[in-house]
Order: sequence, then C-alpha cells, then structure tokens
Amino acid sequence: MKLLVLCERVDNEGGTETYLRVLLPALAARGYEIVVAARTVGRKASYGVPDYEVPWSDEHDPPSRDAANRIAEIVTAFEPDVVAAHNVMDAGVLEAARFQTRRFVYHLHDHRPFCPNGDRLYPRSSDICGLTMSAIVCGWHSAIDGCAYGPRPRTMQLIGLRETLAAGVREADSVIALSEYVAGLARRNGVANVRVVTPPISADAFASAPAPRPEADAVLFAGRIVPSKGGRSLVRAIARISAERRPLLRVAGDGPDLDALLLLAKRLGVRTEPLGRLEPNRLRGAIDASTLVAVPSLWGEPFGLAGIEAFARGRPVAAYDSGAIGEWLDPAAGTIVARGDEVALAIAVERLCEPAVWPDRAVGALAAAQRYALEPHVEAIAREYEIA
Repeated sequence: MKLLVLCERVDNEGGTETYLRVLLPALAARGYEIVVAARTVGRKASYGVPDYEVPWSDEHDPPSRDAANRIAEIVTAFEPDVVAAHNVMDAGVLEAARFQTRRFVYHLHDHRPFCPNGDRLYPRSSDICGLTMSAIVCGWHSAIDGCAYGPRPRTMQLIGLRETLAAGVREADSVIALSEYVAGLARRNGVANVRVVTPPISADAFASAPAPRPEADAVLFAGRIVPSKGGRSLVRAIARISAERRPLLRVAGDGPDLDALLLLAKRLGVRTEPLGRLEPNRLRGAIDASTLVAVPSLWGEPFGLAGIEAFARGRPVAAYDSGAIGEWLDPAAGTIVARGDEVALAIAVERLCEPAVWPDRAVGALAAAQRYALEPHVEAIAREYEIA
C-alpha cells in the first residue's frame, strides 16, 4: 500500500513528531511504501522514509496556492492509496491531497482545527473553553476574553479560516483522535466518523523493571516549557513541601517560559536542575534518575505523552486532571488532582515520594504502560487505512 503522510514538521522533538518517529517505521516494516510531505523538514531529522519540504501556510494565514499545487504534483507522481494528514492547518493542502486519493484520513492531535485561539484557553481568565466553534461564539469571546487577536477584523478572518479547515476535516473518510477528550471536541464540531486510537510507546522505551528509587528525591518536568504546561504551577506546589522533604525539580526541555520558571523557583527556594532538550535515550535516563514525573498541564491536554513515557520506565506520575489526563492516569500508577490545585499537587508529590508508597506505584506504572504497546496501535491504524 502506498501512503502519503502530510505533517507540520519532520523534527526530533514535539509530541506529534515523536509519534511519527515511532509509527512510520513500524508501518514501513509491514510493507507500506511511505512518502512524507511536511511544512518544514529539520536538517538532521528523519522519519526513516523519503520526505519533501512543502512550505504551506501556517495556522494564521490563508491557504497557499503554491503549496496546494505542489501537493497535487506529489499526489499525481506518487499515486498514494491513502493520504494521512497530521494536524495540517492549510485547507488548500487538504483539498489538494484529497483529490484523486482513494482514502483520506485526518489525525487530530490537538485543538487547533476547532479553535481560532489554538489552545482552547481563554487568555484573560485561563479557563478552558468547552464550546463549539462558530463565528458568533468565537467572535464574542474575542471581545470578552481576548481570544485570537481580540475584537479585530483579523480575528474574524481567522475564524473563517478555521471554519474552512474544519469543513475539510469533516470530509475525511476517517478522523483519528488520540483520546476521547479530543474525539469529543471533534464530535461537537460536526465530525461524525471519528475514532479513538491511543498513542503507542516504542518497544525500546520500556524498562524491564523500574530502576531503583533514587537516594535523593527528584521530580521531572519534561516537554516544551510554555505557560499552559503548568511549570510555574508545579514550582509553587513543590515550594509548599517542607524544606527538609522538598524534592529537586529537574526540567527537561526548552521554551519561552523557562526563564520565568527558573526565576520563580529561585525566589521560592525550589532547587532546580535544567537539563535542556534531551534526545529519547537521555530523556529515559532522566526519568530513571527521578522519583516521579509531574504533568501539571493547565490547558485541556489532548493526551499527555510524558505521562505514559514515565510509566514505561516504571515511574509514577502526579498530574492535574485536565483534558485527557484522567483517561490514562491509573490510580495504581500515580495521583491525579484538580486542575490548578497546587496544595493537592504538593500533597500528591510528597506522598508519591514516600518509601512505603513508591514501590507499589512504580510497579503499577510499568503495568499501566503495557496498554500502549506499539503493535496493537499499528494494527488499529492499519485498519483505519484499509480501503473498502
């Protein structure tokens, strides 16, 4: 079977990019002939298959006619049986990819096709939006909550672009979401043929047994360091733990909120160890060297790969109940508390660090990770790609 994959980036970091680095080689091993077209291709990045860089429009700009023409050329030359688009935000590219393609599948990784603001967070209140996208609703919230560009003509133009994109998503033969949370968003926005296929963990990411508990407790926070990921909220929670029991905070990643996080930690007396961006093997080492992993997301987390990656190493997770996190955080493998409740998060972290509690949660985490083995995921994706 010939598969054309459309994605935003060929890169070595990011949740969607991590997913594609795992999925595409597995599909190729099953005999798929795969070509990737991406908006950007990193110089040192590869998914192990041929790729083309096609610089289509980003999520704020009108569709690129040149990019649509280039995608049409690739479709004509490659003649794919299936086109799979991963959060492509250029409606013209989607239309070009669907033309003369036997099956078109859209992978929905986050909120953006159904949210002009992009993250479904109201900028002024930081509350999570649960509404269906429309010009009236989103226009109103641009005025009262500052969504998108605020009450400006450019916001209405952006809403129109999103509505056109959403229409393209609805025309897919199948829409795949990584969580019930994201699937529910799609259904509220008129997508009838959405399927949930939870993400996989690569076979080499699993530990055979949890690494020994470190002598000095440490909490790992990993991912892109942006306000919606809740790094500063985690700092404030850890600061509530008494100084003699307060764990070290390791920060793996980079982003615009890193300096503010480190400054806050210094002010509140929370010891930190910035690790920078880590390749997968080094990230696994950082997980093994920590007592637990924290996922303090303040936005509606579409899934939360950092959590199940911690499980695969036998590390429990403390997290906020936000978005899809409650779908995978097994009570035997960690603790989930109300979104933004820093007192409860502090108690959860301290409790999971207790020597009498940690061993059972570590074993429970490794057991919970087995639900995300690669082969069942690949089987499910292959079924969605099948041509009737």
